[in-house]
Amino acid sequence: MRFIVWLLLFPFSVLFAQHDAAFCQSAKKHIPLRGGGSATDTLNARSDTLDVLHYDLSLNFRDMANAQLSGTCRIDLVALMPNVSMLHFDLLALTVDSVYTASEALDYGQSGQSLFIPLSTALQSGDSISIFVEYKGHPVQDVTWGGFYFASGYAYNLGVAFDAVPHNFGKVWFPCVDNFVERSSYSFHVLTSDIKQAYCNGVRTGIEDIGQDSMLTHWQLYEPIPTYLAGVAVAGYSQVESDYTGINGATIPIWLAALPADTSNMKQSFTHLDEAMLAFEQRFGAYRWPKVGYSAVPFNGGAMEHASNIAYPKALLDGTTDYETTMAHELSHHWWGDLVTCRTAGDMWLNEGWASYCESLFVESLYGDAAFRIAVRDNHKDVLLYAHRNDGGRYPVSGVPLNITYGDHVYKKGADIAHNLRGYMGDQSFFDACAALMEQRAFTDHSSEDLRDFFQNYTDADLTAFFNEWVFAPGFPEFRVNQLTEMGNGVWEVDVHQFSHYTNALYGNVPMQITFMDSNLNRFNAHVEVGGSQSLLQVQLPEGFEPVHAMLNTDDAISMAVLSEERWMDSTGPNDVDFAEMDIVVNDLPSGDSVFVQVENHWAQADESIVQGEYYISPDRWWRVFRSGDSGVLAATIRYYGDSLQARFFDPLFFDYVEANGLTEDSMVLLYRSNPQQPWTVFPDYELFTIPANDNWQGRMRIGNLISGEYVWAVPTGPTQVAIASDRGVTVYANQRAIVGRSHHLHGVAFVFDQSGKTIEQLNFRNRFEVSTQGWPSGIYTVKCSFAENQTSQSFQVFVH
Repeated sequence: MRFIVWLLLFPFSVLFAQHDAAFCQSAKKHIPLRGGGSATDTLNARSDTLDVLHYDLSLNFRDMANAQLSGTCRIDLVALMPNVSMLHFDLLALTVDSVYTASEALDYGQSGQSLFIPLSTALQSGDSISIFVEYKGHPVQDVTWGGFYFASGYAYNLGVAFDAVPHNFGKVWFPCVDNFVERSSYSFHVLTSDIKQAYCNGVRTGIEDIGQDSMLTHWQLYEPIPTYLAGVAVAGYSQVESDYTGINGATIPIWLAALPADTSNMKQSFTHLDEAMLAFEQRFGAYRWPKVGYSAVPFNGGAMEHASNIAYPKALLDGTTDYETTMAHELSHHWWGDLVTCRTAGDMWLNEGWASYCESLFVESLYGDAAFRIAVRDNHKDVLLYAHRNDGGRYPVSGVPLNITYGDHVYKKGADIAHNLRGYMGDQSFFDACAALMEQRAFTDHSSEDLRDFFQNYTDADLTAFFNEWVFAPGFPEFRVNQLTEMGNGVWEVDVHQFSHYTNALYGNVPMQITFMDSNLNRFNAHVEVGGSQSLLQVQLPEGFEPVHAMLNTDDAISMAVLSEERWMDSTGPNDVDFAEMDIVVNDLPSGDSVFVQVENHWAQADESIVQGEYYISPDRWWRVFRSGDSGVLAATIRYYGDSLQARFFDPLFFDYVEANGLTEDSMVLLYRSNPQQPWTVFPDYELFTIPANDNWQGRMRIGNLISGEYVWAVPTGPTQVAIASDRGVTVYANQRAIVGRSHHLHGVAFVFDQSGKTIEQLNFRNRFEVSTQGWPSGIYTVKCSFAENQTSQSFQVFVH
């Protein structure tokens, strides 16, 4: 019935010579909306009533200058229930001119984004019908991202909308059942000027020159997809063609469409497209689509995985491979999202989280394990540091609120969780399950529960527990080695404790690699399971191996609330441990020497095996350091971020306490212990920098020489709140053993006065001094520093206890 379509588009065309004009006129009748359907029907519920088999779209893009679209959509469907008398389709901001079947005109009504069509004869279960809808108008764009765009000589769609609810945006360019579960095949017939080319899903079946400077391009997609994956792009395209031989021997055409001036850069930027195809086919099974297609569009804020016709931002086509992970991400959707699709927006991590993890898998396949681990670690750090800020809270990856369907929890944390599932299952079982899922569930939708149950068939790991802890709950676990104990005969007991980072659960049976290190820095790896508040693990080490240090998760198989980094330092100067959030400068290192440093940044409370009520210790994070030997002087800086108005806001609980108790940053002290069995004491060699103010909750602590042990900041409680004082670069504090003072490049004389004003100590100093307080009565003491350089003095009060 295509001739009916082109009556609307070209009333002068010979294409409709056999058409009955009187029928066409009656088909354009419009009626007010009336009962029989509900605009608030849940989208997926409609797919229980009818099954849309095919959309045949005839689209006119001749009026691109005015951003107008006109077209006819034939919808082939079958009823799944008896007595279906009202059809409900989605159509947003486009005006319907007529609705009809092959034999009769139909009434219709539009309300909001709903198109209702009452049927003269109700459909019974199994009955089929083809509905024609003629429509036109200016397609809408989402406020933030998505919809239909006319720009710079291009016309193209992006199939979802970030701000609209629901997010599916097939409805902005054709009438449809617009949800994630209704899958249909497609045919496209796109009318353009003869200087434009149209690219759509599937294979191009023909191009017709129909005169009047017009081209009619035909496309066919036999594989069923949801409406949001349907795509069209129109521009003055040229294409770069190549073939890829799939793992099953099939020849898969690759079409890269861009303006002629951009094709060379596009080809160069897609240099590793074949490698991406191989990486995903090897892991997930053969490519199931008729072509690989990318259409460049003038959009700078993302890409869209329209099946076999990816809308790709031309801004990323710069002739380099700098953005090739975006290329790989969109390609991977042809397994995760296009082939098997999330059932609801709340489970979008099944699309976007897995595609984000596929970026790392592409890196792993192309560049190796070291590059892969960097990619995984960088993604996890972003999740730990920023996801809650960007998304406005901490959420599970499944069941996210609609307003963050396309947020960091879905993309980045979703990738984290996919990686952890691989860590639980092991590579063989994990990728076997992935490939089997794509084979057995192809062209269907699924939920997190479905994925859990399917993958459970391929592993002995308890995936019910995994999904309850990692998928359906927020936060992360945090694990730490508390103590190593020799048990005899080469057996060592490892005491591992678990704490929580914004989760109420203690995770169980977490697979973990423990790396033991001896005094010569030789390593031995053991694989164990940890869980609960404490795990006592006994590990048989090789004969003669005497561990001095143990590290968890050195293979980065599990993303948890610890950022750990190792460095060999063999020269002076900056050697920052960026991943663990510590700046290190090697100030002195004997020629030919090197030092090994491992830094762990723990995003949980620093536990106290010995209760120390005189300090409120940070509940947000702390550091553990191991360094080899004592050769060299390593200055280190750790930074605190408690300002809720800043993007870097990592220490909220600590500074909530500080502010609530009327304290400032000047009250902070740096505590240290050599191991968890020792009490915390004030570290004797550090400086506090509160610049630019002592109440903006941002600053840093500089450690004079970094040694092995644990570090955390705190504030004294009770009367010890005056234990530290700072002014104009001079800091004075009292710890349990001494009064310590530091200045910035100044030297002079320090006087200490007791409560009666009597001078009890006087000493010269350069930059730093320390006065033993052993045997002194508790109380407030005054310290006066007189400086020779500028002939000034400053006085401080500290509390000795």
